[in-house]
Amino acid sequence: MAAAIPQPEYRPIPPAPVAATVSPAPREPDPADIERALRESGLELIQTRSGATVGSATESEPKFVPAKRERRPPPPDLDEPLVQVETGREPPTPKI
Repeated sequence: MAAAIPQPEYRPIPPAPVAATVSPAPREPDPADIERALRESGLELIQTRSGATVGSATESEPKFVPAKRERRPPPPDLDEPLVQVETGREPPTPKI
């Protein structure tokens, strides 16, 4: 009743041969080129070393000394006894 539609045969297509691309080995930048580029751009090159010790650069800076300030005098009512105050939603009753 239903006619079968013939399916084409599956044939894998072999990949096309690709010429091996040889990328040039990364070359080290010329230090003279770096220095010239830095001078032209106005930048300064800063390099750090992992084994460097702290001391020579920080000796030129003075040590931090906090400002000396006088203590504020204590409040005048410091020796008075504390007063307990009740708070709540009820209106205060007058004391007789």
